[in-house]
Amino acid sequence: MTLRAGLRHLLPPLAILGIGAALLAAMVLTRPEPPARTEEERVWRVQTRTVEARSIAPTLTLYGRLESPRASTLSAGVTADVEAVPAREGHAVAAGAALVALDRRDLAATVDQRGADLAEVEAQLEEARITHKANERALERQQGLVAIAERGVERARRLAERDVASPDEVDAARRALEQARLALNRERREVESFDARFDRLQAQRQRAQAQLEQARRDLGRTGISAPFAGRVTAVEVAPGDRVRAGDPLVSMYDTTALEVRAAIPGPRVAAVRRALARDDGITATVRVDGRVLSARLDRLGGRSAAGASGVEGLFRIRDAAPEGLPLGRFAEVIAELPPRSGVVALPPAALYEQDRIYVVRDGRLVALAVERAGQQAVPDGPNRLLLRVEALRSGDRVVTTQLPNASEGLRVRVADEAGGA
Repeated sequence: MTLRAGLRHLLPPLAILGIGAALLAAMVLTRPEPPARTEEERVWRVQTRTVEARSIAPTLTLYGRLESPRASTLSAGVTADVEAVPAREGHAVAAGAALVALDRRDLAATVDQRGADLAEVEAQLEEARITHKANERALERQQGLVAIAERGVERARRLAERDVASPDEVDAARRALEQARLALNRERREVESFDARFDRLQAQRQRAQAQLEQARRDLGRTGISAPFAGRVTAVEVAPGDRVRAGDPLVSMYDTTALEVRAAIPGPRVAAVRRALARDDGITATVRVDGRVLSARLDRLGGRSAAGASGVEGLFRIRDAAPEGLPLGRFAEVIAELPPRSGVVALPPAALYEQDRIYVVRDGRLVALAVERAGQQAVPDGPNRLLLRVEALRSGDRVVTTQLPNASEGLRVRVADEAGGA
């Protein structure tokens, strides 16, 4: 009885718990299912640029040094003391301007001496001409004396045959004839040797004339002047110095003949040579010491450094040289090559893996293969790449934003179309 009474007391709580469990299970089984969650595809915002293929001139950025083919070092032509040095390093001078003055006194005395030597030889020539005329007259007279002596011998021989004259008289006549003939030979030799003596004196006169001209040139070398308008780069002497022939005095360069020597890379040499052969005229812009000058490729260098694939190009400056522009300054050269047709100009950020670009079509990326055709310099900005894209369509928008995960079919949104982010 007691056990059954205890169970009757537990039945109500157990019934309540069962009913509650049944209600909870019914609620769980009958609850509504939440809608399935789908992950949206990410859209990448990019900058684009609409381009059209056209003819564009590539540019080539080179670096070199300023030089001049007319850079001269003026040296002393004579041995003398330095009297004055008007030249100053860094100064611009006009053609013919005095740079250095040497002492003239010793060389002026040499000019006087050489002039006296020439006058002496000319006097000897005049004396030789007078003597020759006298010898010619004496030769004529001596020929007459020989004829007289010959008649005297013939007369003495006839008289001796008739025993009117003694043998001694015949011998005396013969001696007189031989003496007359000897005198005639001497006179004839004097006349005939005149040409040789005269030529020798003329040679002496030419030598004296040359020595006088040399002395005058040496005297003229005491004044060193600028051979052209230019700028003085160095002064090697000061007043009072003793210089010898060949000693350097002043260095200068022609400010109207400036060039920039810059190395052209090997891959561009062939195109540059073709342009020079066609005389297309490769123009350039030179930046040196904050100045911008126009230039033109004049020629290619005659030598190439060992192991170098490129060659040196010599760009002739066409503008007047600014004041204070020294030789040897570092210069940047932007050369404009012959135009390339069918290319587009894009910033470097548009190129992926060096061989493709992406365009936006229907909101997704489409990869296009490219061929590099050079670059184009942009003032105050990064250079643009010149690319040949065969599959580019008219109106295509090229992506100019570098995406780390760029791939074919990636969904994108053009920033400028979405409000210009």
